[in-house]
Amino acid sequence: MNCERCGVDATLAHRDVDGFAYYLCEACISGWDAVRSPSPDAVDENRSPAR
Repeated sequence: MNCERCGVDATLAHRDVDGFAYYLCEACISGWDAVRSPSPDAVDENRSPAR
């Protein structure tokens, strides 16, 4: 079966991304998890608001 993000033919896992169901390969899942996880040095309280 092909990954719905990158199209590679691989073993896929079901994931909900932004309220939509996708079948993703391990590389796309780990990429998505990296985007969703805040970095250890990111501190939201010290960021200035957008204007």
